[in-house]
Amino acid sequence: MLNLNEIIAEYLASHRRLVIPEFGAFVKKESGELLFSELLRTDDGVLTALLTSRGLNDMEVAVVVDRYIFEVRHELEQYGYCRLGALGTLRLEPATKTLRFYPPVEQSELPQQMHYVPQPDERRETKDESKRQDESRNSNATKTSTAHKLSKRPRKRFDMVMVVAVVILVAALAAIAYGWYVSNIATADDDAAIEELRVKPGQNVNE
Repeated sequence: MLNLNEIIAEYLASHRRLVIPEFGAFVKKESGELLFSELLRTDDGVLTALLTSRGLNDMEVAVVVDRYIFEVRHELEQYGYCRLGALGTLRLEPATKTLRFYPPVEQSELPQQMHYVPQPDERRETKDESKRQDESRNSNATKTSTAHKLSKRPRKRFDMVMVVAVVILVAALAAIAYGWYVSNIATADDDAAIEELRVKPGQNVNE
């Protein structure tokens, strides 16, 4: 079975750098110390050439590299570190959230595998974030309830305004009708009175 850690170690024995595309690069200093850089991620084709020289096609190379990156990241997330065989150990620094490379050590010197425990600041941050989420949910619920109540009030107020407007309109129409009626009656009475006072032909004025 293809062991990518062994291939990387073999290549770095005589070269200065090897990039793992979309992940990072192993860099060897002049002193021989190995470092890991997350900034160097651009595929330079070297790893692909190493794997194709061992009989893999391009698709198989992509599968091998992707699986390697997935397994390393999984180990880092679960335990905070990942052993890379003869290369050394890649560890996730809790304070800076960066990856740091350590040289190979004896098995007994490695920390016991355990799930990664967040640091106090991380736990506090998680707790605060959870609290903020709860407050946000409660705030949204309150706003929804208030908006629902407010949406009802204007409607009742609008209905009352409509009723008052209709009553005023009816009263106005009634007043107009009454005024018209009274005006017509008064005019008819005046006409009748004038007609009584008018002198008819052949009638004595004193009569």
